[in-house]
Amino acid sequence: MKLLKSYIFLALISTILGCQNTNVKNNSSEPSAPPGFDWFKSRQGVGSFLKPNGWHIKEEKKGNTNALFISKENIEAAGSFETGLSVNQINSWSSSQTITPSNYAKSYAAKIATSGQILKQGTVKGNFPDMHVVRVKGNNKGVSTINHHISIGMNTKDQVYIMSFEAPEALWEKEMHRGGPMLNYFILGN
Repeated sequence: MKLLKSYIFLALISTILGCQNTNVKNNSSEPSAPPGFDWFKSRQGVGSFLKPNGWHIKEEKKGNTNALFISKENIEAAGSFETGLSVNQINSWSSSQTITPSNYAKSYAAKIATSGQILKQGTVKGNFPDMHVVRVKGNNKGVSTINHHISIGMNTKDQVYIMSFEAPEALWEKEMHRGGPMLNYFILGN
């Protein structure tokens, strides 16, 4: 039943993101990675995420936050990236906050919606905590950039997940053939 809920959740993500779906094997306990991707399982328990072949991984921990970056550019060499996925898993949320994880996720999405031109916004509801989605176009150090945010508050686990896929606007359509699957298929926590 838990696996079925995960697949339903993935289908809902695909619907709201408007991205192409990848196929899931019916006889497998997890989705198959689409061509050009491999699954990467975070060593810090953030989850499992699709990594495009040739892209780079960086993980870090600061306080209660575990972070995972999957980027086209090598963060270690360049110090930052222009195209890629960021995932922040904030643990033990209530130890430093008075707002619940689910309410924070909702307010985070509302705040992000004021940071640029809204291209897409909505909430996916289902058999999983609400997932708030906001896609905005803004300016990143003088470069017009599109950033797709997902925020999820898990009250029962006392966690908040903040995910973001970004790329320069000029490359957005080209990079969404990688970004779409990364945003459609992921498994939170390990």
